This record gives sequence, C-alpha cells and structure tokens, in this order.
Amino acid sequence: MLILRSVEDDVEDTIVPRLIAAEADLHRVHIIRMAQRADGTKRTFSLLTDLEALRAKIEKIGDVVMVVIDPVTSYLGVGKVNTFQGGDVRGVLMPLTELAMENHFLVLGIMHFNKKGEVNNALLRVSESLSFGAVARHVYAVTDDPANQRKLLIKAKNNLAPDTKALSYGIGVKNVGFDQTTLKEIKAPHIVWGLQHVEISAVQAMEAENTGRAARNTRDEAKELLKRLLANGPMLQKDIQEAAEADDISPITLKRAKRDLGIKSDKNGMGGWQWFFPKPNGHAEGDH
Repeated sequence: MLILRSVEDDVEDTIVPRLIAAEADLHRVHIIRMAQRADGTKRTFSLLTDLEALRAKIEKIGDVVMVVIDPVTSYLGVGKVNTFQGGDVRGVLMPLTELAMENHFLVLGIMHFNKKGEVNNALLRVSESLSFGAVARHVYAVTDDPANQRKLLIKAKNNLAPDTKALSYGIGVKNVGFDQTTLKEIKAPHIVWGLQHVEISAVQAMEAENTGRAARNTRDEAKELLKRLLANGPMLQKDIQEAAEADDISPITLKRAKRDLGIKSDKNGMGGWQWFFPKPNGHAEGDH
C-alpha cells in the first residue's frame, strides 16, 4: 500500500490520471487530502501536529510500504515551523523518521531546488534548510540532459552504496479514459525509463545542465522571495537574510528589492528588527 498527499496537483484531474498512466493499482493507493478538526471542519494536514493521526491511518490500512509527501514544506503547518532553521526542520522530520522505522515504510519527500544555478552540489541546491538533505538517508536529484534530450535521476546522497550511476528517462503520453461530459480522451504523462544506466555523477550532470544557463535576474528573484516570506505578516530581518542567502541573493540586492517593494522595518517587542508590508494609509517607524 502507498499513502500519497500532494497540494500542488488536483487529485481527479492530475494525480489519478497519472497513476493510471503509470499502471498503478489504484486500490493500493490512499490519497490523504485534509485533516479534520474536532468540530468537523477540515484543514491542511500538518506533520507537526497530525503525526499520530498518520500513525493511526497507517495501522488501519495495514501493509503500507511508502508515504509520498509532495512537497514536504507544504505540510509543516502554516507559520509554525521556520523551514530555514535546521533545528526546526529536524524537530519535525525526526519523529517522522522514527514512525517510518517503527512501521517499516519508506518516506519519499519531494523538495524543490533553490536559485543557486551555478552551484553543482545537489545537497546545497535543496531549497531552504540544509537539514532536509541531512536528515534523509538518500537524496536523488532530477536534472536536464539537453545534449541527449532527456532527464536524469541521479544519486546525490546514498549512505549505503557509491553514487556512480544514474537513470535516464523521457516523458510519454497515454490515453487513460474518456471525459464523461465531453466524451473526449483523457491523456496523461508517464515516465519512460532508459534501458541503460548512465555513468555520471550528480556534480557532472549539474555542471552540464548549467552550461549556457541564462543570466539570472537576482533582483526580481529577491522581490519574489520577499513577497512570499511576508505574505502572512512581519518576519524577522535575520530570518529573511538567511532565506536570501540560501537562494544566493546578496545583501545589497535584497536591500534594493526591499526598497523597490516599499517594505518597511522596525523593532519588534524583543528588540530585533522585522520587515513588513505597510498597511494601506498606515505609517511605520524606522527603516533599517
């Protein structure tokens, strides 16, 4: 059995058709969408608060061999965990690791790369805290192989064996059914694996992928980062700077992006500086 949760794709329109295209047995796939509050309302599942509920679900289903979390950062609770702080990340992932060991199943956590396009170490490219890669026993990276018009799945970290071979793949499309309303075919993508291993390291593959990469517009990237970080309210300056550093955004670029967006700053009750978007017609004291 496999338990899957994903916030980035619709279950009926995307996930199920892709599972069918991959010839999965849907009777052995359980998709968890939301967690239920005591009053019956629903909210996003959180690895921070709902781990015991996951344990109960696993025991109820029985014979669970894998839990897929896509992406991991969307299931850490809104505003509850600083994903750029190693201690916070480990505090959530270690109990999940223990649950997996106790019940003998694999946790497959999906993460995105950060914007450090010139960095060829896959572990340093994992978005936000390095602890996501540090806690994992195995880390695999997906890279483009433009010279051969394919993608590569490469071992970036493996505690049990050498990292010398990669898998290649392309994308095929299958007809997986018909829309009952339009009677049109429903097509879904699926992976077509290469027949041979590829002798290449993660560093070599990422170097090849980065060759000829277009110059980055780091100020635009900094603006997008600030919009995302401050979307739910003020954030400590030091945490913002750590996030920018993780995305290879320089302090001067970050400061320019702050100015461009009209972001304000002042000292919070603990004496530290915080950044925030001013309220309409509001006034802010200080600008650091």
